[in-house]
Amino acid sequence: MSENGKLSKFWVQELTRPAFADWLENEPAPTVIIGIGAIEQHGLHLPLGTDSLGVAKFIHEVAALTNSVCIHPCWPGYSPHHMSFPGTVTFSSETLMGVLMDTIESFAHHGVKRFIMVNYHGGNEQTFQLAIQKARSKYKVMIAAPTGPRNTELAKKIQERMARYLEVHSGPRETSFALHYFPELCEMWRAEDWENGLVLSKELQAFMDPDREDYELVSQIFHASFGPMTEDITRNGQYASSDPRKGNAEEGAAMMKEAVEFMVDFIELWKSLPLPPAYRD
Repeated sequence: MSENGKLSKFWVQELTRPAFADWLENEPAPTVIIGIGAIEQHGLHLPLGTDSLGVAKFIHEVAALTNSVCIHPCWPGYSPHHMSFPGTVTFSSETLMGVLMDTIESFAHHGVKRFIMVNYHGGNEQTFQLAIQKARSKYKVMIAAPTGPRNTELAKKIQERMARYLEVHSGPRETSFALHYFPELCEMWRAEDWENGLVLSKELQAFMDPDREDYELVSQIFHASFGPMTEDITRNGQYASSDPRKGNAEEGAAMMKEAVEFMVDFIELWKSLPLPPAYRD
């Protein structure tokens, strides 16, 4: 429902056509939030849809606080590197690009000029950024992909853990986020006998030390030497040398509170600016 541009539902699929039209006409700066994730293995204890489940929760939370419309146009992402682990579903990069471009084009056709793009899966990133670049010029729309915050104490602590322990996939950080958003889908008992599953060489693991004086150099060598497939990196599907059982819902709630507040501040400030001439019809 929408009354004088104020929404009471935020998922586009839950709005009637008159409600969407009312929002579009009366909201001073209509903004659509597009979220994408993945369906892929997430270690032993997290659901296959962790990335998509999480991004859907996040964008809806932000949309409700900014009077925005949100859409999660597809569940799978680009995950061929996880296909050795059962349950993974992957799109080709061309399919994912098509989904993103068609979604943006549809809203642009109806007059939306501001888009927020949110990606919760690293494998999507190159396609995601290319879609943003192409859509901005092709459809004359503004597209932002904000990330942050990075300067809070919690954010700094997590960044340090990610650097030191490769804590990017199914480790404590992602476990905390999952325990906050969908604890009923997490099977923590499967991690009771957890062991570090990384199969990286000792030489490469030595580069995972942010205290090194040459860390800027060796961290880039580390990523350049990374195996292309998940089975080249880990036995158990977890990209992290840290114990996922250290994850907790409290950290997840604090992490997401900061992320939501940052995104809301971004959108509200962005909406206060007039539409630049390059994007006017």
